[in-house]
Amino acid sequence: MAEARPLRIVHTSDVHLGAYSGSGDGKWAERRRLMEDTFRRVIDLANVVGADALVIAGDFFDNDRVSEETVVFAATEIRRFEGQTLLLPGNHDPVDPGSLYWRHDMEAIAERLTIVREHKGELIEPEGLDAVFWGRGYLDSDWHFKPLEGIPERIDGRWHIALGHGHFIPEGAESHRSLPIREAEIASAAGHWDYMAFGHWEPHADVSRGGVTAIYSGAPMPLSDANRRAGMAAVVDFDEGGVRWRMHRVDPRPGDEGAK
Repeated sequence: MAEARPLRIVHTSDVHLGAYSGSGDGKWAERRRLMEDTFRRVIDLANVVGADALVIAGDFFDNDRVSEETVVFAATEIRRFEGQTLLLPGNHDPVDPGSLYWRHDMEAIAERLTIVREHKGELIEPEGLDAVFWGRGYLDSDWHFKPLEGIPERIDGRWHIALGHGHFIPEGAESHRSLPIREAEIASAAGHWDYMAFGHWEPHADVSRGGVTAIYSGAPMPLSDANRRAGMAAVVDFDEGGVRWRMHRVDPRPGDEGAK
């Protein structure tokens, strides 16, 4: 990729802002505040490492009924990030007509934010970056939604980064899960897409195939502590040596799971 300048992104997903907002239980109110604080730490990380872009791969909000206060908090935090932000809606926060992404103008608060809205998929080319991003806007009305369906081929020498929100399905495995991302789809993107930023799984996972680097960042703060491989965000570097990633712990609580 000698044509493209070096690039650094921070990749997160499944932030679930606004979770437990209907519960009067003090324990869950504290959990909700902790999830907000952890997202602040993702923004801090992106600024500290000098990331060019922040990628949020779905389920940024826990549901379509989150309060305006929660949406304003989210957009205000994104505004603190000094680079470009790409936000892919997920199954918890779909982009159907009338949904929160249409009711609230987050881009008016966070001017460097781009929300993926096109159901058929769209290419996004942020100004000032040698990078092309692609993703499909999830519609709750589409029961057969496939996150990588229709992904285009490489268009030039810039870094190509695809966003997807769904379940990874290994080759030969039988699965009736919704939002399938099949192993063959990842492998067939070799030579076209340099990195695939996935969400939908709270634990971090590496599902790279066929020379394509494909990562689930995992949730910065899981919905429950049953998930032990969460609490991190990925920092991904693109340069003449290829694509490299490392995990950074953003869960502020003490713990021995963390960066590799």
